[in-house]
Amino acid sequence: MTQQAAHNELMRHHRPLHAERTAEFQAAFFLPHLRPGMALLDLGCGPGSITTGLAAAVAPGPTTGVDNDPVEIDGVEVTSADVMSLPFPDASFDAIFASAVLQHLSDPLGALREARRVARPGAVIGIVDVDWSGELVYPTNPLLTRSRELALQLREGTNPFVGRQLRHLLLEAGFRDAQGSARAIYRGTPEEVRGFGAFTASLFSYPSTVERFVTNGWATAEELEEIGQAWIAWGEVPGAFLARYWCEAVAWAP
Repeated sequence: MTQQAAHNELMRHHRPLHAERTAEFQAAFFLPHLRPGMALLDLGCGPGSITTGLAAAVAPGPTTGVDNDPVEIDGVEVTSADVMSLPFPDASFDAIFASAVLQHLSDPLGALREARRVARPGAVIGIVDVDWSGELVYPTNPLLTRSRELALQLREGTNPFVGRQLRHLLLEAGFRDAQGSARAIYRGTPEEVRGFGAFTASLFSYPSTVERFVTNGWATAEELEEIGQAWIAWGEVPGAFLARYWCEAVAWAP
């Protein structure tokens, strides 16, 4: 299995979690800039749970979703495409959005330059993405620390620290008046902590992920099993807590 195929398979594994995201939460910073009648493009639309909220904000304007592994989304035209080479003419959209896309790319600036190409004069763009450097985990232990190291190896060639760069990247891509913000997401109830621990544990037992770790000599199957059990145990610790930063930026095409 190629690295891209393995990545797509892992993203499908994430989709139930991604489907919990909504425009009201993930795009709260962007929604005030939308108005009815806009033509909107959602880059990396995934399961569409955010896209449908964005579509409602611009209706009766059209909403188009792009994903390299698309699914049908009610009321949205979904296109299978690479965000690095969008199949749309110049100046096609009044609003462009991307959630958790740039972190998966080797060239996030290239993707934003392509977004700038399809943006009409005055179009608004909103980007939200993670920055792994702000993670807080309590309690922790060597196995949980090791899991983060392995997760970063799995993301080799991508940008898990892109969040802090969003304003800069939008300006470099040719947008103007970029405004940045940030917020923390957290797991702080018994149910949230238990669910996060179980989901994280499952990543270290997912077949394509295990294959990559073992084939590349990054970890043994036994170590991965221990890490999974450590996350399950973490999820049962009274008082366990986790928080991570999401960074946001909005800008406009000249």
